[in-house]
Parts: sequence; structure tokens; C-alpha cells
Amino acid sequence: MSVEQWVFWIMAPISVASAILMVLARNAVHSALFLILNFFTIAIFYLVLGSPFLFVVQIAVYAGAIMVLFLFVIMLLGVDREESLKERIKGQRVLAIVLVAG
Repeated sequence: MSVEQWVFWIMAPISVASAILMVLARNAVHSALFLILNFFTIAIFYLVLGSPFLFVVQIAVYAGAIMVLFLFVIMLLGVDREESLKERIKGQRVLAIVLVAG
């Protein structure tokens, strides 16, 4: 196996796991940190594919600037508030499952 294949098989599960954990995280800060990890794994994929410019842009623009903006907004809004788990719109969960299945 080549080095590129080794890097892919190491980084691919990390990328998929961080994406899943980003969606399932209950804390907004943890979700943003998993998104940063996902951005870095995507940047490594760009580097392995032979595109150093996209590697640098991915880190500088997405993992740097946009995630700093996301974290700033999260901190500005406050994450210490407790959210109610009661559905405000009846049937919202069923509708969401039907739309996802579609």
C-alpha cells in the first residue's frame, strides 16, 4: 500500500466519525470543535490528492476564519442556557423522519 492509501484509511474514519459526532453533539461548542476536526481532515485529503493550494485555503478560510466566526457567535449567544427537550410543534419529529426518508 502506498502512503496516500495509508493516510486515507487513517483519516477517513476520523472524518466520518467527527461528522457524525458533530451532528449528534448536544453542546454547540463541542459540535463546532468536531466541525473543525472535520475541516482539518478534509484539508489533509486535499493535500494527499496533490492540491496544496486547496489544503492551505481549507485551513485558512474554513478551519480558521469561519470557525472563529461560529465560535464567536456561539459564545455571544451563550451556551449555558438549558434547552427544553419538549417539542413545540406537534408532529415535527414524524415529519422530519418522513422528509429524511424521502
